Amino acid sequence: MMGAAGVLLRVAALVAAGVAAAVLGARHLAPVPDLVLVLVVAWGLWRGPVAGALAGLAGGWVLDLVPPGAEVLGLHALAYGAAGLLAGRARLVGPVAAPRVAAVALGGALLVEGVDVLRALVVRAPVDLLEVLLRCLLTATLAALLVPLVVGAERAVLRRRFG
Repeated sequence: MMGAAGVLLRVAALVAAGVAAAVLGARHLAPVPDLVLVLVVAWGLWRGPVAGALAGLAGGWVLDLVPPGAEVLGLHALAYGAAGLLAGRARLVGPVAAPRVAAVALGGALLVEGVDVLRALVVRAPVDLLEVLLRCLLTATLAALLVPLVVGAERAVLRRRFG
């Protein structure tokens, strides 16, 4: 997907993922996998480091702004931008195996969660490391399942548009 319509569709998907995460968190379902990170990893692996970083920045800003929001505005944007950049650096031409997707997503999840843990420790908030680890593992598992679908949808749209 290229152009303004593609960008708007990606932003809408990031907003939907951020709202879904907030709704699940408000229902006290824990741990909730990081749905925004799954999309960021998908686009980083599909489009490369620049697209991954931009998707991460956009997704992080969504999470910073969607209630309950962030105490430090922009912190999520930077963390997700770095995770998207790292996912894009792991990009390979052709199909990517599920274990590789899971490993890249796990690395991104550890980075994002690590930033949250450090922020919590600075303000002396309690941290449940078991929940953090479970959230990282759930995110990696969900990414291994969903990233091929997201990339497949991107490829199908490109084939239909240009082929």
